[in-house]
Amino acid sequence: MWSVVDVLQEFHPFTLSSAPHHANLTLHIRAVGPWTWKLAEVYGDKASSAKYPEIYMDGPFGEAHQNWWDYEEVVLVAGGIGVTPFASILKDMVYKLHQSFKVIRTKQVHFLWTTRSQKQYEWMIDILREVEAADKHKIIKVHIFITQFKSKFDLRTIMLYMADRFHHSECGFSLFTQLRAITHFERPNFDSILQTLKKECKANVIGVFSCGSSSLSHAVERSCREMNRAPDIIFRHYYKNF
Repeated sequence: MWSVVDVLQEFHPFTLSSAPHHANLTLHIRAVGPWTWKLAEVYGDKASSAKYPEIYMDGPFGEAHQNWWDYEEVVLVAGGIGVTPFASILKDMVYKLHQSFKVIRTKQVHFLWTTRSQKQYEWMIDILREVEAADKHKIIKVHIFITQFKSKFDLRTIMLYMADRFHHSECGFSLFTQLRAITHFERPNFDSILQTLKKECKANVIGVFSCGSSSLSHAVERSCREMNRAPDIIFRHYYKNF
């Protein structure tokens, strides 16, 4: 069993990944220490006939990403495992889209996810596929940025990039993910992305929500401040760091 010392000396963020309408609560927990390793072992052993230990939870507590529906134009920026809270948001969007398009004030969602490799987002594919299937009005635009090849942009990477772009333009979905989401083999240029949104946006205020490393949040914040130099469209940035 876990000792009090184990619990007190280790800090692990537990991220809710289920939507409010779900009957069951799902969590994503980073296993990086003795008691979270044990937690993964106990709950991951499906063959075990032992009774699962009880878990006591307190909450709910407020969180900055919960007010995404207050904005007509929304930008969601995830870095690595920082995608987990957006998994919950996207599931909630799917549910609301199934209910009625009119229940959502938000008219356009731009979901940007930066990840090192394809393997790191395979678990998210089913969620994105469900989102795209429910999004009949196509209000959600997904861009996946794979940064693993950043320092090794060789001929192989160029060919992969060109093949995926061609397949996407011809068939309407990615060769690698089978999603409408566009795959990029680079880091996102937030200045360029926000500038493009600013030109196309019809709303006066854009809600920007980021989750990931502090460097990611700082990069998004700098770009938002740069865009806010001209007060015609305001970018409001909310962030959470892992």
